[in-house]
Amino acid sequence: MSTDEQAPASGSVPNAYGNALAWKWVPNMPAALKRAHVHTLLYALRSMASASGELRFGDRKPMRIQDIARAAGCDEKDCRDRLDASIKAGVLRVVGERRRGRTALYVLLPTPFPDWSAAVAHLAAVKEEREAARQKRNAGRKAAPWTEENGGRSPELDETENGGPPPELTDGTPEAERGTAPRLSSGDRPPNGSGDRPPNNPGGFPWGSQDGAEVGFQPQVVGRSGDQAESHEPHPDDHTTWPVCPACHRRVMPDPRRPGRTVHARCEPLLATTDHGRHTA
Repeated sequence: MSTDEQAPASGSVPNAYGNALAWKWVPNMPAALKRAHVHTLLYALRSMASASGELRFGDRKPMRIQDIARAAGCDEKDCRDRLDASIKAGVLRVVGERRRGRTALYVLLPTPFPDWSAAVAHLAAVKEEREAARQKRNAGRKAAPWTEENGGRSPELDETENGGPPPELTDGTPEAERGTAPRLSSGDRPPNGSGDRPPNNPGGFPWGSQDGAEVGFQPQVVGRSGDQAESHEPHPDDHTTWPVCPACHRRVMPDPRRPGRTVHARCEPLLATTDHGRHTA
């Protein structure tokens, strides 16, 4: 809106311009001009023009392209294209010469028969000219060495030697190099099949842990079972065949380190005292 008046007065150029714009021009305007927001620019010009239809400030200085673009909500390049299209259509005219360093004066022109086709042709020619300039700039750029124009190969990785991509680490898996699994280890197989699988030892070591009380290493029989004579010695697991301690009357667990033991180590002092008392008596 101009600085010297708040609203177009009745009978003024902006008033007649606004009526024609709202009731005749916009309803009959081609869709290409609406997509280009030419009607939005015309509404902005109508609201900023003085009573005579000139785009001037209160100090009589003409409005610059920057000022009009800010009011129309677009950049300067689009604003200039829309102004030129409006001039081609006959709804806007320029007073004076348009040149660099000089602000042109735009004036509303409420013509009864706008030439919208000329405005559409102008915008199409501008678009085609800019597209040709863009292609020319792109043609001057050096193409990448792998493009088809240069006969090169696209930067694609060849298939791996083993027929598949390397395993991917899942969330929570440390990103460290996996080594070969130890030969004598138990546990699950390493994730994603990397590394060697540890030997299968579901039963663990015989006779439980080596740290157990009064249980030593049991010798293993080498050779086929049929070549060995049947042993008549009591089996270590059969506690009913264990000897009974004469002091505490409990079973004595066989100990390979002390074969033939029949008395607990803790009971030997007690048994010695008892035997000594009997001899004394």
